[in-house]
Amino acid sequence: MIINFKYAAVMASLILALVCGCGGETKAKTFKVTGKILAGGNPITGLPPGEKPMVKFEEKLSKAQSYAKVSEDGAFNADLPAGDYNVTGSAGFSADSQKKGPGFVTKDLKVESDVSGFDLDVGVSKKK
Repeated sequence: MIINFKYAAVMASLILALVCGCGGETKAKTFKVTGKILAGGNPITGLPPGEKPMVKFEEKLSKAQSYAKVSEDGAFNADLPAGDYNVTGSAGFSADSQKKGPGFVTKDLKVESDVSGFDLDVGVSKKK
């Protein structure tokens, strides 16, 4: 049997390219966004049991939503791809503007690099 080395080299290259090219998608680079959610400049307290502040990021073009992890002191962090976001902070699921003050705040955020100190104050109802 005669082996055509040129043909064998091309086949080996194709097989290697297929094997190396498989195995997963490349993820978009993400940036860390950190801040605090507050009420009148102070940590949010006095929420009903089981409720805690919430921070939601909605990408303006795709409308994709993600939520930040919020700690007991109101500090939050999220890993987001670059983009323009509407960020909503809430004092809890049952926040009611008639009973607890504004309860919600929305701010715009452009993510192009890591963002720190992005604070949300639910005691201020204006969109910033």
